[in-house]
Amino acid sequence: MTYPSFAGVLAGRPGYVQNATPLATITLAILLMASLAPVAARADGPVASASTTDDATIAVDRLHVLLRPLSKDQLEMEVDGWLELLQAKINEVGKTELKIKDLAEGETNDALTTQLVELRTEETALIERTQVVLDAFAAKGGDVTEATQFITAISDIGEVTDTTSRWAMIIAMARNWLGRDDGGIYWLKRVILALVIVFVFWMISKVAGRIAANALARHPRASSLLENFVRRTTGGVVMVVGVLMALAAFGVEIGPMMAALGAGGFIVGFALQETLGSFASGLMIMVYRPFDVNDYVSIAGAEGTVKEMSLVSTSLVTLDNKGLVIPNKKVWGETITNYTSKNIRRVDLVFGIGYGDNIQKATDVLLEVARAHELVLDEPAVDVRVDTLGDSSVNLFCRPWTKTSDYWTVHWDLTRQVKERFDAEGISIPFPQRDVHVFSEAASD
Repeated sequence: MTYPSFAGVLAGRPGYVQNATPLATITLAILLMASLAPVAARADGPVASASTTDDATIAVDRLHVLLRPLSKDQLEMEVDGWLELLQAKINEVGKTELKIKDLAEGETNDALTTQLVELRTEETALIERTQVVLDAFAAKGGDVTEATQFITAISDIGEVTDTTSRWAMIIAMARNWLGRDDGGIYWLKRVILALVIVFVFWMISKVAGRIAANALARHPRASSLLENFVRRTTGGVVMVVGVLMALAAFGVEIGPMMAALGAGGFIVGFALQETLGSFASGLMIMVYRPFDVNDYVSIAGAEGTVKEMSLVSTSLVTLDNKGLVIPNKKVWGETITNYTSKNIRRVDLVFGIGYGDNIQKATDVLLEVARAHELVLDEPAVDVRVDTLGDSSVNLFCRPWTKTSDYWTVHWDLTRQVKERFDAEGISIPFPQRDVHVFSEAASD
């Protein structure tokens, strides 16, 4: 008899041993069975497989959570599992397309077309989830080049049949996607939620701004400029929070956006140094309030009524109705004259009389005219004094006090009335004049 030698079996090239004893044969069989036992045990034991492919319609955000703790090797098995699901679905799509192609020319089958649309939709959903798994695998060092090329190659919607156009297929798939819980319905809910959040925060911003402005209005030193600024700023901050929450509800990652805004803000701030200077000056003006809306002021060499102020500029309207916009940096950096900051104001008038006129009589006339005006205040009292001895006149100043709102009325009325009384009393208001003396020398003999 001939028996396979043990060494030959292990080498994969069994030889034969001549005249081997039964004992040797038994020993060889035992050793061979012992060497094959671990292999059999491994074949019968559990085999590792993908853990996230049990539900092919799993929500994407849930899939992200399940993939996060997996290692690179575990993610590789997940990739294989999802690719197998995707390949199986592509096979189904292909079989359905072949059935449609086998239809006679001009013949249609709505059931097959609907089935194809559903399969294509499921294929798209599988591609989306497979891509999520590939991204997680690549983030932990995996090579996804071939898998990505495969998905790119099969993602195109090709020709379906001669009777079903590409656009009809796209429209059908779009309708199917709109009706899916993880498709159109899902995004519609997100859009509606984002719009509701924006609307609610818009309402809150209006109420919050009004409440803040009303609370500030109770402060005796709060200006209209500061109230407007607080109202707008409060409303703006609330709206920014609302927009960020709406973006988060829509699925946008806020963290990277905030980081990008921070970096962009540094660059913009460096480029807008002058504007930021005016911004800081605007805050100082609002806090110290050297003027308010409707005040008549003189700033940066210009006079006018304050109509509006922002954080970067102040708008004036001059007496001849010209609009001026002055940067706040220039406003705060120069002298500010506020003509309407007080309730009462002194009217400074100067009248010249001739050197031959009676000063006391002119003084009495000025006092009488000023005191008789209904808008001139009794306190402080009217003051009349000799001011200067000019080249051609004796100048007397007249200083009545009136309410700030009546300043120009009193100024114009007294100027006219004093002229009329001086004329009636025979008090002259001389023109500028100069005496010229001519000296002649006697001719020499």
